[in-house]
Amino acid sequence: MAESLPNRYFSKSGPGPRPSVEALLAWAAHHLAPHLPNPEREARLLLAETLGCSKARLFREPREDVEPASIVRFEALVLRRGRGEPLAYLTGHREFWSLDFRVNRHTLVPRPETEALVSATLRIIPEQDQAGRLLDLGTGCGTLAITLARERPRLEIWATEQSPEALTVARENARALGTPSIEFRAGDWFEPLPQGIVFDWIVSNPPYLPDGDPALMGDGVSFEPRASLVSGPTGLEALCRIIEGAPRRLRPGGWLIIEHAPSQSGALVSLLGSSGWQAVDGYRDPAGERQGTIACWPGP
Repeated sequence: MAESLPNRYFSKSGPGPRPSVEALLAWAAHHLAPHLPNPEREARLLLAETLGCSKARLFREPREDVEPASIVRFEALVLRRGRGEPLAYLTGHREFWSLDFRVNRHTLVPRPETEALVSATLRIIPEQDQAGRLLDLGTGCGTLAITLARERPRLEIWATEQSPEALTVARENARALGTPSIEFRAGDWFEPLPQGIVFDWIVSNPPYLPDGDPALMGDGVSFEPRASLVSGPTGLEALCRIIEGAPRRLRPGGWLIIEHAPSQSGALVSLLGSSGWQAVDGYRDPAGERQGTIACWPGP
């Protein structure tokens, strides 16, 4: 199978036959089939993105001819997807909690399982009006901070991120999604916070994969920023730093909610228990896997 769109389909410049929507989708699905479990869906998403239209329009008008410039853009996107680049990087956005987040190669692609962290956090944050302050450590493109700001708009929310490029994306997402009051700070974990400021809740989806983890071979993962995925030889390095630093930044009775791999639950429960944390419990993702841990800091 030829990698690029066969020339018989169209003339890229000047007059000549042009492929229809259905012909382009058929070629793209055929090209992507060896690489992806649902090539038809991804082909349709890429063509809708290229044409700036809805997927419904592609269903309604399958025989519509496509302009040469759009064909060239679509072909390039399909070839890049076939080489493993994440769909979210090709379209420039990803849905999370029914919100449309801008992403790029400097940000981790938001995962559905991280929505379980949002749900777990909302369960312990009262809905009624109250002064409360929340910190999102390693915010990436801002998914946790922005989602929680929209769900609990009276909270004062801070977010830190060591990647300047990712922080730029997070600020853009905050403006676009109506949460411009989030206080973003550039730096590593707790380092950029003002002296003396404390929080009622700290949330984080830190890197927790160990070097060489098989998950690093997953679809598109090799294109994502490694520092957002890999913590070190054990995968626990970032989690341990957060657990160690959080007591100095939490009010007595404050909560820590962190995402981690299911296999890390035992080690983290032991660490939190031996470090004086209370009410240590897990939360699960929609598939029933233990995807994170919640713990309360009782104070000194």
